[in-house]
Amino acid sequence: MGEIDEKVLNLFALLPCPLKVPISEQFKKYLKQCKTENEFHYIIDSNANNQLSYYNKVEHFQCIEQIPDIIISSGINNFYDNKFRSKFVEKGLFIDTSNYLPNANFISAKIKDPYRNYSIISMDILVIVVDLTLLGELPLPESFEDILKPEYKNKVAIRGNKDSFCETTLLTVYKEYGEDGIKKLGRSVMKGLHPSQMVRNIGMNKQNAPVISVMPYFYAKTIINKDKVKIIWPREGAIISPVTMLVKKSKAKKLENIANFFNGVEVGKICAGASFPSLNPEVDNKLPKEANFNWIGWDFIKENNIDILNKNLNNCLLKYLRGKIEIKKPTKH
Repeated sequence: MGEIDEKVLNLFALLPCPLKVPISEQFKKYLKQCKTENEFHYIIDSNANNQLSYYNKVEHFQCIEQIPDIIISSGINNFYDNKFRSKFVEKGLFIDTSNYLPNANFISAKIKDPYRNYSIISMDILVIVVDLTLLGELPLPESFEDILKPEYKNKVAIRGNKDSFCETTLLTVYKEYGEDGIKKLGRSVMKGLHPSQMVRNIGMNKQNAPVISVMPYFYAKTIINKDKVKIIWPREGAIISPVTMLVKKSKAKKLENIANFFNGVEVGKICAGASFPSLNPEVDNKLPKEANFNWIGWDFIKENNIDILNKNLNNCLLKYLRGKIEIKKPTKH
C-alpha cells in the first residue's frame, strides 16, 4: 500500500492478520447491500503490513480533519498515547458506539471504556504455552509471575524481534510487577519471535527452542503436536491486546450503520471463530471455563505516557536480556 491520505478516508482499519481477509470480504458484501460502495472510501489492511509506518504518523496529527472518520487498530498503540489523547480523545472528539454491556466473559476485566471514547470490538489474548518435550524437571508455570522466577532463565519466548518486544506484554508485566518484573522478564527471555515461529518448533524436542512461549490464543490453537504441549490460562488472566475502534463524534450519526457493522454480531462471530473474543454479548466466544483476562486498565492508560513508558520498558528488558545482568536481591535493613 502506498502513501495514505487520511483526509479522504471514511475508514482506515489495520486488523490482525487472521481477521483481515474474512472481515474485509464481509464488509464488501455489506457495502453492496447498502449500495454505498462507490461513496464510501476505505482501506482495510493487515496490522503487520503498516503498523510502524502508520502509527509513527499518529503523533504528528494536528487537527481532527487529518484523521479518518473511523479508525480500527490493534494493540496498545499510539492512539492510546498521551499526545493523541490530549489533542483529540480528552476533548471529546471520539465516541464509543458500542451501545451494549460487554459479553459476560469480560465484565470483571472492565475492558469497556468508562469514559465512552474507545470501542473495543475484539481482542488478541496472550496465554502461556509450555513445550513438554523440553520442560524436564522444571515445574509447570501457572502464571506470568511464575515465568519471572530464576529457574526459567533463558527459557521463554515472547512476541517480538531482535530489538522490539510486544508492548502489551511489557505494559501488563509492569502494571502487575513493576520495573523489577521487567528486569526478571529480561532474565527469563531467550528471544523475541513471531508467533508463527513459536508454533513451528514447539513440541519437536528441538534443544535450541524456548521451553515456554507467551503467544496469542489463536496461534496456540493451531499447534499440531498438542499432546506434547500444555496451554496454560495464566492465574492473572490472559493478557488482553485490544482491537480498538475510534469513531469521530461529529460523524457518528452519519456513519452509524458502519459502526454498527463492526460492533455487530457478524463481525463478532468472525472474531470469535478466529479465537479473537468479541465484546458483543450475543456472541459465543467458546472459551474454556477457566478463562479469565488481564486488561491494563483505563486508569493506567490515563495516568501513564504510554509511548514513552513502552520505550523505556523495552530498553530495560533489552538491557537485562542482552547483558544478562544479575538482579540484586533487596538489601535487608
